[in-house]
Amino acid sequence: MGKLISLINVTPDGFFDSQYVNANAEFHEFVHMLLAGAHSVGFGRNSFELFQQIWPTVLANPDSPESQSRMAQALNDINKIAFSTTLKETTWANSSIEILDVALIDKMKEDQDKNLLTIGSPGLVGELTRLGLVDEYYFSVQSVIAGGGNSRMFAGQSLPQRQPLQFVDSRSLASGVQILHYRKP
Repeated sequence: MGKLISLINVTPDGFFDSQYVNANAEFHEFVHMLLAGAHSVGFGRNSFELFQQIWPTVLANPDSPESQSRMAQALNDINKIAFSTTLKETTWANSSIEILDVALIDKMKEDQDKNLLTIGSPGLVGELTRLGLVDEYYFSVQSVIAGGGNSRMFAGQSLPQRQPLQFVDSRSLASGVQILHYRKP
């Protein structure tokens, strides 16, 4: 049985904007480890459109750094799901558009030996958390105080109750990024 695992980047002051992510080769290797255990990657509309704009271009550029090329290839090859009610089409290989539905997520978990991984997508992760569907979180704490940004998890949302997490482990990257791994108890 698979799990729903969320990888989300955050600054120490609580911003989830992609502009603050230090995505170097070491970080890409960490993401590859998560992708290896996944059958699909889920995104909210904004993150999907951002990734769809960036990664196919990296893949097509023979001068891209090796770690970026490997990441672009891995993201190209894996099944991708854009959870959206407004997105009408996708141009990215192996992509589909779905409406977020508890039954769909539960079926994916039951039918797969591998995991559904979400990357970024704070609005999606917030809603999945509110619905109690996320099994594990990887918070990639970036080494920058943003001082502002566009996105905070649970902005405009509230959880019906507190959701305690169990600490699993942490990893320090040379860039100063700290990856904190939690699971639902």
